[in-house]
Amino acid sequence: MLSDYLRSRAEWRRRQEKDYPNDERHERSAMALESLADYVDGPDVSQSAIDRLGPHLSDEETLGGERTERAVSKYGMGTHITTDHHAAFLDELGVLCEFDAYEHAKEHGEDPSHTLVAFELEAAKDGVVLPRRYFEIRQDATQDELQKAVEGHRATPLKPSGPREVG
Repeated sequence: MLSDYLRSRAEWRRRQEKDYPNDERHERSAMALESLADYVDGPDVSQSAIDRLGPHLSDEETLGGERTERAVSKYGMGTHITTDHHAAFLDELGVLCEFDAYEHAKEHGEDPSHTLVAFELEAAKDGVVLPRRYFEIRQDATQDELQKAVEGHRATPLKPSGPREVG
């Protein structure tokens, strides 16, 4: 359950606080994560946000991949979080989970979350780089729009960004 995962991350933050007692950010983050868990269990949460995250929750300790884990671990660290932030953060987690699923498919040739559509999985297997923006629009775009976007990225490989030759 998503709220259990968030509470486990809050406990992890509290353990960090014991190692770094002079850093108040750990307690702020733990409190923000607990508040987010309460929000997830409450009546105001968007069921579509919960449904979007569900396939990426493997167990009480794992949601998404590296990007998702990093975002959760930093929630509330640098800013004061209010309940107004929670809905936006759940949407952000949806984007990151889907991005992580795509990156996992690029690396391993499979999508354990089963959230990628066939043309996305094929593009991942072919090593096509999709930008974060693709996953930001993914939820509201049609399948045709997404397929055209993927084909556009397939046709436009990224150029290497190494040092330029001076001659």
